[in-house]
Amino acid sequence: MRFIKTIFTIIILLAFNITIYAQDPLGGRDLSNVKVDALSENQITAIQQKLKQSGMTIDQVESQAIAKGMSPTEFAKLKDRVNGISGIVMAKSVKRGNVTTQTATTNAVKDSTTVTINTSINTLLYGSELFATTTNSTGNAANKVIATPLNYEIGPNDVIKLVVYGVQEYSNDLTVSKEGKIQVDNVGQIKVAGLTIEAAKTRIKQQMAATAYSSLARGESKLDISLGDIRTIHITVIGAYKSGTYNVSSLSNVISALSEAGGPNAIGSYREIEVIRNNKIFTKVDLYRFLQYGDQSQNIGLKDNDIIRVPAYKNRIELTGEVKRPGIFEVIGNESFNQILEYAGGFSDNAYSAMVKIIQKNDKEKSVKDLSKLEFGKYQPKSGDVVSISKIINRYQNRVVLSGAVYRPDVYELQPGMRIADLINKADGLKEDAFTGRAQLIRTKPNLLKEMISINLSKALEKNTTENILLQREDELYINSILEIRDSLKVDLFGEVKTVGSFNYIDSMTVKDLILMAGGFTYAANKNIEVARLVQYGDKVENNQVTTIFKTEINGDLSFNPGQENIVLQPLDVITITKKVGYTLPEVITISGQIQSTGKYTLSSRVERVSDIVKRAGGLIGEAYGEGAYIKRKRFDIDSLKSDETKTSIELAYTRKFKAKQEADKNSILNTPTATSAMGTTDIDLNPQAKGNKLKDTLNALFKDIEEDYYQIAIDINYIMQHPGSELDLVLRGKDEIVIPKMDNRVKISGGVLRPTNIVYREGLTIGECISAAGGISEYAKRGRAYVIYANGKSNRTKMLGIFRVNPTIRPGAEVVIPETDAKKEKAITTIVQFTTVIAQVVAALATISLLQK
Repeated sequence: MRFIKTIFTIIILLAFNITIYAQDPLGGRDLSNVKVDALSENQITAIQQKLKQSGMTIDQVESQAIAKGMSPTEFAKLKDRVNGISGIVMAKSVKRGNVTTQTATTNAVKDSTTVTINTSINTLLYGSELFATTTNSTGNAANKVIATPLNYEIGPNDVIKLVVYGVQEYSNDLTVSKEGKIQVDNVGQIKVAGLTIEAAKTRIKQQMAATAYSSLARGESKLDISLGDIRTIHITVIGAYKSGTYNVSSLSNVISALSEAGGPNAIGSYREIEVIRNNKIFTKVDLYRFLQYGDQSQNIGLKDNDIIRVPAYKNRIELTGEVKRPGIFEVIGNESFNQILEYAGGFSDNAYSAMVKIIQKNDKEKSVKDLSKLEFGKYQPKSGDVVSISKIINRYQNRVVLSGAVYRPDVYELQPGMRIADLINKADGLKEDAFTGRAQLIRTKPNLLKEMISINLSKALEKNTTENILLQREDELYINSILEIRDSLKVDLFGEVKTVGSFNYIDSMTVKDLILMAGGFTYAANKNIEVARLVQYGDKVENNQVTTIFKTEINGDLSFNPGQENIVLQPLDVITITKKVGYTLPEVITISGQIQSTGKYTLSSRVERVSDIVKRAGGLIGEAYGEGAYIKRKRFDIDSLKSDETKTSIELAYTRKFKAKQEADKNSILNTPTATSAMGTTDIDLNPQAKGNKLKDTLNALFKDIEEDYYQIAIDINYIMQHPGSELDLVLRGKDEIVIPKMDNRVKISGGVLRPTNIVYREGLTIGECISAAGGISEYAKRGRAYVIYANGKSNRTKMLGIFRVNPTIRPGAEVVIPETDAKKEKAITTIVQFTTVIAQVVAALATISLLQK
């Protein structure tokens, strides 16, 4: 019944989770790190589709998004992008001076305060960076605070700030009328339309000086004018990404107006832009002059009703590869490839500049043209040309390499007539350890195969023409060190020194030198030293002797007794320093539990027994359960394992094994990604440093586990104290722990019974009574194999004596165990498999229902 309830609960929970997921268009994931600006259009479209499938709006999922960690600011951006409002361009009402333009919802007239991002522009087009993005266009705003250009032509609705100061004073803001005049008090009307600021200032000064402000003529007063409110003009842009009519400042120029319109469209020219004024082409604008040289002579100011027309381009080519600015460039007139290369910023540092490759297009097919450097100034590119500039070859035309035992191993310039001695002199000569008997020169043949030439270096340095050969391009000279060609020699030191292991052999080193290198003797060191030396044989082995043994004696102060010598060592010698005869460290045991004085005790002799320690501890106390006592004994001699000698041996063996494994793995199938990932899940890591652990840390952790490993020895304290020195009175070892428990009158029943329990011990208690107290045996119990575990860890099982069953005696603190058959385990496995199958079927059914609902 409980099993059925469990399955039913899981089915309900799965159904609930699948339904919730189907209604969650955000995918049920953490949204705290989502940046809406970084989402692609495809991702936004996917969110829209999920919203549509779930029948929800973006507003309805706001609470879900915020609950999943999305900030309100990011959700607002998401909402704008999903609704598509980020691309809507709205015209606004703008007042400029005395002119007011009405708000419009159409794209026919666009106000200069529009903010848009041009995502359609081809960024490969040279000059497109001017129009790739547009910021808030206050640069074209009519009321922008800006110094008035002297060449600005005054027109109707401009506001002129007129100031007279000195002997006479006057100040006023005067609006230019539709007739192009301003009204000055006590002077009358003055026509200023069509004049520049400088010309208007001169005219106003003349008329004011001739009337009420005569001090201007005498220089006693000064006059200054500037623009206040600037008028708005209407212009039209054709051939741009956002063609249409715009309301812009009268200070606007061609480039600023094109920027408002998003720049020339995909087929628009950047070099032949027309400004049409009064139905005639007033001028043409080449944006490349501005982009390349900063020349704004063609970037003229606009007038009311001007038209900017961007015609289709006539000739475009593409530059790819090793130029500083790859892209698409427009060609006009008789421009050569050299001029286009200048627009591209020239060749990059790695460019092959001797020749470029051009893919040309004719009426039927493509063709290839190789253009040499001499033809760059003559060739006039054709529309559709694709010019490819490749990299220089990754090789050197004059390089030689010197390495090995020289002071400055490096790459050097190959100069005409350079020989081996010249190259070595360039490197400041040979090092002291250089092997001059032979050097290797690796030369590259014309077919790129390598050959090795052996050089007698000493003769080459004597300018011997035979050995001091001429060098060629890509020659590599290697000079060996005598330290490299000499075998790496060691001596081994073991025994009672502070540092054991292998030491580098040094010429003329002695036993005394080696002991000092090892940090000196330990306290347990004997004065006897043994040196084992490898027997040197020729080609033929004459006997079975492998080493020769030398012995000497040395005192603690490293002095030698008369007749003893400080043996001079040879490579591969093995030196052993023995321990003092009979030397041993004091051993400590522990006694705990129901004893008068618990704690640690030092063994007084090598044959001290349990009874001796119990007596030294004052004997048992009243609640002690002697029959339940036991000894905890370490499984391993951890002190010997922890010795420096053992650790060093393990480290050396470990390092050799790891290096061998690394070498084998280079050509092993274990290098496949699948095998590597599988190995990463194992518990054994042959490279502890891969996880930041050193080998010593790993060994210390291993030793700790070993030290905690012990086994239990059952003893009967009562019998031992009555028969001290008997066979059952065990001889103790260091680190033994004697545990004397408290009397426990309980008996535990476990295993194949209906209800495992504990009962109170009584004299004569039987296994049958214990089983009855636990409700009887279970279906899978093995009654005939029942056994008893006593308090001290000892156990006894039921035995058959003929047809009679003999049950073990039950004692206080014991545990009665009824074993079970393997059938129970098999049934449990079958139940788990059945349960898993049911769950899989339920999940598949619910997933199908969820898909059908969509």
